[in-house]
Amino acid sequence: MGEEWLWKVMGQMLYSVKTGKPAWAHVHGSEAFAYLAENPDHFEIFNRAMTDMSVAAAPSIVEAYDFSEFATIVDIAGGHGYLLAQILKATPNLRGLLFDVEPVITGAKALLEREGVSERAELIAGNFFESVPAGADAYIMKHIIHDWDDEQSIKILRNITAAMPARAKLLIVEMVVPEGNEPHMSKLMDLSMLVLPGGVERTEAEYHALLAEAGLRLDRIIPTESFLSILEVVKA
Repeated sequence: MGEEWLWKVMGQMLYSVKTGKPAWAHVHGSEAFAYLAENPDHFEIFNRAMTDMSVAAAPSIVEAYDFSEFATIVDIAGGHGYLLAQILKATPNLRGLLFDVEPVITGAKALLEREGVSERAELIAGNFFESVPAGADAYIMKHIIHDWDDEQSIKILRNITAAMPARAKLLIVEMVVPEGNEPHMSKLMDLSMLVLPGGVERTEAEYHALLAEAGLRLDRIIPTESFLSILEVVKA
């Protein structure tokens, strides 16, 4: 948060509030993820920060959900794989696939080896706007859908729908915005998403509508001890 390339964007919050557009391109001339891809030193800082967020969130996710019903799980845009590693450590018979863009996957091997799960974790590079690995019985995404507007999110979700077997499950780990005007961490995150990548936090009703557009159905929402919830999703 102290990096100049980030706080300068946050300093343009008023631009985003007035226009509804992310301030990142307004400041840097390209959207957030394109900028990071063009600046690998900054991208590495970003990826380490995402790992730190996973270190804080992973225990509550693993405690809240029983992954033992699955044989294979794909962590979509899973960064360096910290969350996947914790799920595999808690579920000895489970195998994992870590799916992310090539520069991120390159940095994941050391973490998975350090966590002792590298023999059960396969690394696959790709772009979720094009396709995701097919045939697993579980897919998980943490803090991914909130990075994107509805049009882009639906594109990602439709690719997952196409890859999922009939009885597979998609687990979306995000904050769910409560109805009404009471303070909630998700509303601060929603503002950050507007300013930085141009994404959005969503209510339960908004998730139902978004998922339906992609041929999916929200079955249930599992709260965790953190601000995050696990949205259990199946094919419609």
